[in-house]
Amino acid sequence: MVVHDAVRDLTPTPGAAPAIDFAAALERVMGDRDLLMRVLARFAGDYRDVAPRLHAALAAHDIALAQRIAHTLKGAAGMIDAGALRQRALELELALRDGPKASPAALVAALDAELARVLKEVEALSAAPQDTTSEAAPITTQQLMQLRAMLDIGDGRAPDLVRQWHANLLAALGPERMQTLDRAIGRFDFEHALALLDEREESEQCEQRTPGV
Repeated sequence: MVVHDAVRDLTPTPGAAPAIDFAAALERVMGDRDLLMRVLARFAGDYRDVAPRLHAALAAHDIALAQRIAHTLKGAAGMIDAGALRQRALELELALRDGPKASPAALVAALDAELARVLKEVEALSAAPQDTTSEAAPITTQQLMQLRAMLDIGDGRAPDLVRQWHANLLAALGPERMQTLDRAIGRFDFEHALALLDEREESEQCEQRTPGV
């Protein structure tokens, strides 16, 4: 696998571990840099405000909500190969399971600091020169219709199709929804997978009806 120059140039100097393993992230999307950028941009948009959300949940003594936020961030960080951030989210999730004995404030601060490193690297990658050699096409409406039809009738070939289009589905759904879709497909829960695709379509239609929001 050849790593794009724009990604290689962002590799930190020796002694400074990267927040994101860009080579692994690029491998995950089959070398499609444009697709990787869309995935990272969606991640940044979805999780930029994680720390305030966690603080608000903890201030309201809503431990279950705080745990869900940490859990979903853990999965999303794994999808973009942000290993240290995934570890911080896991540590917080486990601490919250301890109930009243847990003191999560320091863990939230550590998570927020690592998230800041991830977002900084995403911004740096966004500013890098664009690579126009990508060949993978985004998933089409026709392909989504085909997948939905297979899920609807319980076609056993649907998981193979999800694996084939995994990178493009990741760009369309984002890390969190893709993680949920992978779990549903792994359990052959085609009804849940179909509902997830329907939810994504409804969300896009809502955004189109409310431009600028």
